[in-house]
Amino acid sequence: MIDRADKCINLCEMKYSDSEFVIEKSYVAKLQTKKQVFREYTGTSKTLFTTLVTTYGVKKNAHYLAIVDQQLTMDALF
Repeated sequence: MIDRADKCINLCEMKYSDSEFVIEKSYVAKLQTKKQVFREYTGTSKTLFTTLVTTYGVKKNAHYLAIVDQQLTMDALF
């Protein structure tokens, strides 16, 4: 979680994969639930962004477009 000064929070999800990570429909539902639970538990009114941190990136399919706001690969970290 990155709580930013611009009233936004990046909810970071880290995934390891030997290749591009592929988001399935069921995983979209899990991420949506996590975001909803976070908002309810914290009571925040800040804008929430879903950020995936992966080894080799995320395949840009319809499920990716539905839930992922930003992604980082390990190259950005090391």
